[in-house]
Amino acid sequence: MAQVKRKLMHRRCIESYGFLREDGLWDIEASMQDLKSYNVKREFDDSLVPEGSPFHDIRACLTLDDTFLIKEVSVTMDSYPFPNCGGAAPSFSILKGTRIGPGWSRWLKETFSGKVGCTHVLELFPVVATTAFQTMWGPLGEKYPDQVSSAVTKLINSCHGWSEDGPMVRKLVDEQVLKLPSQESQ
Repeated sequence: MAQVKRKLMHRRCIESYGFLREDGLWDIEASMQDLKSYNVKREFDDSLVPEGSPFHDIRACLTLDDTFLIKEVSVTMDSYPFPNCGGAAPSFSILKGTRIGPGWSRWLKETFSGKVGCTHVLELFPVVATTAFQTMWGPLGEKYPDQVSSAVTKLINSCHGWSEDGPMVRKLVDEQVLKLPSQESQ
């Protein structure tokens, strides 16, 4: 296959971090920057976003307890294309008191559809959710070892890696860490 010349036009950088706080809560952060390889003229006021400067610069931080209950919410929007974009940030405070779990992403899309939300902030929350899981899994498994089997059982068939006939699930069944739902009645 012949190599086709390409010119970089746009770069999106998404980063996420998970922190255990000294008070036992968890801070899960995600940020997004959109950068153009050319100057962008904003249509609404003719201002210029210079090449390599953030067109979008958005951050979300959720503070969670061990049950994935959201205790605090922070959304900051330092760069955005339209003058009213930043006005969406306070809307996300209603996440406080909700819990990351099954159906949460669907609820987000329904709750923040239309003019109350921001597409780009909403793109960060699935990143926050998976980062929370990756951050908290090991430490919570050590803190609550009696709940590991139940938590792992919920993962079965959630993706290809956790397929009930895959090597990881087979290993956990063989080691009697968990039973497959079809084995429960046996």
